[in-house]
Amino acid sequence: METIRILHVVRQFYPAVGGLETYVKSMAEHQINLGHECAVLTLNRIFHGDKGILPEFETVENIPVYRVSFLGRRRFFLPLVTPSFLKRYDVIHVHNTDGFFDCIAFLAQIIGKPVFATTHGGFFHTKDFLTIKNIYFDLITRNFGKCYNAIFAISQNDFDTFKGVNDNLLLKPNAIEPPGDFIATGKDFVYLGRLAKHKNIPALIKTFSILKSKSSVEGKLHIIGPEWDTGKAELSGLADDLGIKNDVVFHGLVSSERLREILQNCGWFLSASSYEGFGMSMLESMAVGLAPFVQPNESFRELIAAAGVGACVDFTLPEQAAKDIAKGMNSIDEDDRKKARNFALGFSWEKLAQDTIATYKGYAR
Repeated sequence: METIRILHVVRQFYPAVGGLETYVKSMAEHQINLGHECAVLTLNRIFHGDKGILPEFETVENIPVYRVSFLGRRRFFLPLVTPSFLKRYDVIHVHNTDGFFDCIAFLAQIIGKPVFATTHGGFFHTKDFLTIKNIYFDLITRNFGKCYNAIFAISQNDFDTFKGVNDNLLLKPNAIEPPGDFIATGKDFVYLGRLAKHKNIPALIKTFSILKSKSSVEGKLHIIGPEWDTGKAELSGLADDLGIKNDVVFHGLVSSERLREILQNCGWFLSASSYEGFGMSMLESMAVGLAPFVQPNESFRELIAAAGVGACVDFTLPEQAAKDIAKGMNSIDEDDRKKARNFALGFSWEKLAQDTIATYKGYAR
């Protein structure tokens, strides 16, 4: 089998940790396992945190990671990438539609290499600057998108959003790494993801407080993930004010082994996120039998409808959300948990990695 040299390009990467960073790392690992060479190109600063300028090069679990400086800010930036660096690779694969997406599209005309992109929801994670984002998408993203050999849409919602951006728009849903091979039936609840404003964790905590006080649910709420633009202290203070400080556990980042330990005591996944590019954390939880109760954003609605397990509830109305969750919990049985697991396991990394390589090969020179 001919080895393909692949460069994955992503705005943030380790030590930043989140759904997108995990996706890129998993994609690279699985492509390496298929016999190909992979590296990552990213920016030299983490936008949230105080890590300063990161090294120009390091190896992250056998993946070479190159970092470049940039002009601008986190929403609109120009990465300082040279064509000579990109020419080392047979294939360039950009993740998300940001400054890297525009830059690589422009340089593609110079380097003569096939370039691909995965949507990951684009830059519509929040409604902040929505008018500007829509103008940018229509005037800039749509034009640069035509420079790509193919664009992979991670969801039907993304596919609909990106229609017309590229003539070769392919629906390739995300894949997940199951946290274990068990079906959890515990009493605890879990949220997985960054502590970010658009995740609306305060509403989640308020809803959980009502579940405890009015529906007498047992168990704790485990909040797992790194601080982003929302602080743990603020959220912990809210839990204290609501009288559930001892029932809400903030874990920060945890190892895969620790995650398995926590999930084995859980039975329910909660997310009040106003926007999701795909919903990987929900699927990871479902892969061990957790029933999801999630905010009805486009991605969650799509997954809940397809899975037929769990429900969308409106966390912006905590009283009603708590009632809906309590009612939904009573209807979940062992068969539902098996159904959730089987649905989630259909999002296979092996298949996604193989399909992506096959698409590359149609264009690699």
